Amino acid sequence: MKEKQLMIYEGIREKAYQLIARCYVLPEAEIFEQLPDLQDALNSVCPDAAEFATLMQAETPIDELEIDYTRLFVGPYKVLAPPYGSIYLDTARTVMGPSTADVRDRYLSVGLDISENFKDAPDHIKAELEFMYYLIFRQIEALKESDFESALAYLETQRVFLEDHLGAWVAEFAANIEKNAETEFYKNLALLTRIFVHGDFKNITEVSIANLNASSTDLER
Repeated sequence: MKEKQLMIYEGIREKAYQLIARCYVLPEAEIFEQLPDLQDALNSVCPDAAEFATLMQAETPIDELEIDYTRLFVGPYKVLAPPYGSIYLDTARTVMGPSTADVRDRYLSVGLDISENFKDAPDHIKAELEFMYYLIFRQIEALKESDFESALAYLETQRVFLEDHLGAWVAEFAANIEKNAETEFYKNLALLTRIFVHGDFKNITEVSIANLNASSTDLER
């Protein structure tokens, strides 16, 4: 893959993570305006997930989505699909466990911290998706400077983060949503998220690192 093509592809990956992250906040009507863009992005980088973005565009009253969102991710009683990595990764299965601290450390290691406006745990699904978006952004910035060493480092950071965190718990999280959601919107979002994250990890592991290495070699020639 040529350098220009690589940057275009990575930019689409970046957009996909950003748009999926936006689906994991309390829904507003504007969410439906973003779904065609998500569908287009997934058609390019993960066609297996794109069909679920199409299905999410079916008209659903926003008040029904708000109720379902609250039931699944907030409570007030039992949270049916806890959106925190520590629930799935730590032995105690509680919020703010050891894996949460590890996620925070990984954010800090690349100069990123949780915004004061974000009132949730660092390993919330939205935060982890946005971390991937940020890492891809930094990777693209390095590519623009033909700094392939830094670009590879950011790509490897993505691979390891998916392996140790987001990719390690997204399947169980998605299964909880599929089991408990009352709207097709969230059932399809769960399928989309799981397929995209696992597909992206596979692509990074098997293709992207090799392509970036090849681009670096071509430049050296």
